Amino acid sequence: MLHYSVDEGLPGNTVYEIYRDKKGFLWVATNKGVARFNGIKFEVFTTFDGLPDNEIFMLKEDLYGRLWFGTFNGELCYYQDGIFHSAGNTPFLRLPFKASYIRSISQETDSSITIGFSNQSKFINIKNGHTTVIDYKNILDKNASLIILLRKKTGPDSYQLTFTDTVYTIDSNASILNILPLTNSYFGKLNIYTYCQDQNYLVNENAIFTSDLKKVSPFPKTIRISTLHQLYIDSPNIFYATANGLIINDSLEILHGNNISSVTQDYLGDYWISTLGNGIFCIKNKFKNTGLSSRIYEKTIKYATVYKNKVFFATDDNKLYRLEKNKSSCIFSYFNQFPENKEILSKDLYCLIDSDRYFSYFQDNLVVADHLFSDKLTNIRKFPASSGNKTIFLVKGYLFLKSITYFKEIDYQYLIKKSQYHIHKIFEPGTNERIFGAAFSTDNSLWYSTVFNMYKTEIPEGNTIPQIKFKDYPLKSFDFLGRYLIGYTHNNRLLVCENPDSPFVANESINQNCIWDKFCRLDSTHMLISTNNLYRIVSLNPPGSNPKFSILTVENPYIPLQAEAICSDGSSCWFFKNGSVTTLELKDILLKSNPPQLFFNTIKTANSLINIDSEMTIPFGNSRNISIRFSTLSFGGKDILCQYSISKNGEDYWRDVNGNEINLINTGYGTYEIKIRGKTLSGDYSIPAKFILSIQRPFWATWWFIMLLVLVVMVIIIVFFRYRIVHAIHKKEKEHQKEIRFMKSEFKALNALMNPHFIFNTLNNVQGLFNANDKVAANEYLRIFSDLIRQNMHNISKELIPLQKEIDLVTNYLLLEKLRFEDRLSYSINISNDLDLSDIMMPPLLIQPLVENSIKHGILPMQGNGAIEINIYEKLGILYIEVKDTGAGMSQSVNHKNNHYESYGLENIKKRIAQLGIIQNKEIKFGISETVNTIGMKGWTTVTISMPLSD
Repeated sequence: MLHYSVDEGLPGNTVYEIYRDKKGFLWVATNKGVARFNGIKFEVFTTFDGLPDNEIFMLKEDLYGRLWFGTFNGELCYYQDGIFHSAGNTPFLRLPFKASYIRSISQETDSSITIGFSNQSKFINIKNGHTTVIDYKNILDKNASLIILLRKKTGPDSYQLTFTDTVYTIDSNASILNILPLTNSYFGKLNIYTYCQDQNYLVNENAIFTSDLKKVSPFPKTIRISTLHQLYIDSPNIFYATANGLIINDSLEILHGNNISSVTQDYLGDYWISTLGNGIFCIKNKFKNTGLSSRIYEKTIKYATVYKNKVFFATDDNKLYRLEKNKSSCIFSYFNQFPENKEILSKDLYCLIDSDRYFSYFQDNLVVADHLFSDKLTNIRKFPASSGNKTIFLVKGYLFLKSITYFKEIDYQYLIKKSQYHIHKIFEPGTNERIFGAAFSTDNSLWYSTVFNMYKTEIPEGNTIPQIKFKDYPLKSFDFLGRYLIGYTHNNRLLVCENPDSPFVANESINQNCIWDKFCRLDSTHMLISTNNLYRIVSLNPPGSNPKFSILTVENPYIPLQAEAICSDGSSCWFFKNGSVTTLELKDILLKSNPPQLFFNTIKTANSLINIDSEMTIPFGNSRNISIRFSTLSFGGKDILCQYSISKNGEDYWRDVNGNEINLINTGYGTYEIKIRGKTLSGDYSIPAKFILSIQRPFWATWWFIMLLVLVVMVIIIVFFRYRIVHAIHKKEKEHQKEIRFMKSEFKALNALMNPHFIFNTLNNVQGLFNANDKVAANEYLRIFSDLIRQNMHNISKELIPLQKEIDLVTNYLLLEKLRFEDRLSYSINISNDLDLSDIMMPPLLIQPLVENSIKHGILPMQGNGAIEINIYEKLGILYIEVKDTGAGMSQSVNHKNNHYESYGLENIKKRIAQLGIIQNKEIKFGISETVNTIGMKGWTTVTISMPLSD
């Protein structure tokens, strides 16, 4: 059995009850507080943590997951979600009367809790945070027998109380509804009420009954009922917790002399037994074939082996024992055989059993004895040998004595027949090379290692072959398991090498958190290696497997750590330590421990501590720093490796976690699946525990905020681009206004250029008349010219003038030219009747230069008469101004030196028309064409200006 006391973390060794809650934790009620045990360590709670009393007699978990405590001072208390609730923080737990210790706690079918008190005529019923007090003192008045059980409610408002000889049914006012006497032969007077792990039984000297008064089993006659505290049934076994020990089925008594208070089982089915004064004990159910034999030997074990199904072991004083049926018998004692050597200082003992003989190297003597299976060894011989020998080997008829620098090969047959010590050969690996490890391979070759190399010596030939392939792997100790060499280096790395004598070595250098020590072959495929903490087993996998071997950590709690000696016969294994021998079946040693169970407890944020449910949601503002606490439950292994995974896509990403807390920093919003799992050193990972954590979207990630943000951004973009566009338009407009102002200035300048050009031409005409001595014509010309000058001076002061004024100016100009040319010039001005020339605005001197060009460059060069026709009309909203002449025409103008259509006045007109189109934002066109009459003679030369009429 495993034993736990205050040394292992219990708050006190006086334990009243062990109780398993629904999750599987064991709660231990002691006289110094309670402890919750997860299989690894005890978590202690006292009045400092919220208990109203440190002495707790019993525990009970209700349907709501509340763990109720039976206190010594009678105050009510329960534990839920990490908090102790008592009268101080939970008002409905305040009693209206002073109570003695709590005697019973019953879970009712209507989910309420009924609590009874010792030496008190009241009990209470708690439901939905309301406490009802029932006073049954009228029953005590009629029958003052001690109450045994406060039974369950039998109806909506009825309770059933069981006394030693009577069962009463009462209502909440304590009015008696029914009376059932128990004095018949079937029941008899009841003596004991037991309540281990939610099992409620009534017991008398004849039988065991359920709480419904149904008979379960006869009560054993061998047990005094006065010594019975509790009983626990795990069918077909019945455990009787008595003041003198634990009795199972009236046939087995264990823990004799211990005052047993309760029995329960953990979730693996192992039994836990509490005592009053000696802590608690555990019986591992799955290791039922494990045996422990105490006080088997004294001194220290130096050698142990199994030979022909018998276990032999030798102690450091060279006593050889044979172990049979958990008892040992000494079959050889060196000092009894050779008493004269008792005063000689003993050195290390090195032994060997083979061929029904016992070999030992002790006090620089080789001792050989026969007849292992007799009560005493016989034919005992002692041979003096040199000092320094360390190990004895026997193979192929040769006995080897190993020292730190060489091997002595002794002819075994010669030793047996002649009873003489004869050294056959000495093997030395090299000069001053110390031998560390040595072992025989399956082909009986002797292998040994030094700090420089590994050597193989073939027996009996004696050929020694250095194994260069091991030069980089100097082994401190090793052994053979089939075709594998298993050893560890001086820097504590384990080497598993397949076919070590092959040309190529396939090896694995393994580093684990332990210090390797002794090797023990368990069978043909398993090698046990002791370490400074737990045992490891190298297990060879079947041929063709990958990997070819595995390393298993042994977590069997019954195996003594760092045993003095270990031996195995292939089916069982014996461990020797401190005078005791532990026997285990090999299958139990190789058994993997059960995976642990993990539970999420609480999630802690910056603002709150919340108990974890299967699904939960927290605000985004609380997700900056999250701590998730979990609990581990493991009754199979003590060292638990835990991992957690957090994912949003359903894929697991496992990470190691130390302790029992997962810390998340700056977790984004969304839904996460959080998992935890654990494994023992020898087991597989458990089924993950999981819960869904939803972190609410922050306001800036909600759809309405995103839509609002998009809208705001769009508005900003629109406003920005609108601003840029307006700014560009304003800039363009400013540039355009600037350009318009420049063009207007230039337009005025061009108008100003037209005026002197016209005056210059007119004066030339007047000069011509005076030169011709035509004074009358000259005077008329000057009169008309003066009117013309007045009109022109008035017009050119404006950017735009009515078309009528331009026609008036052109009319006076043609009158002047008519006076000059007389009959050679004829003209006509044709204006459409539907046009109001006073409403049509145009720049001054736009038509006059065209007429002037027609006269000067069209008619003047001709020898005959010419005509000028001016047509002004509207067509489809377009104003057309045509100046037609019958002059020399375009073909002659091309060769004329003044170039009629490229004259200075015409160029100005083109510029003015182009700038006028820009200023007025109108499409104004200018064109020149020439027509031919029907007989092939020159016709009209037409200059056309077209512009849209204003609305």
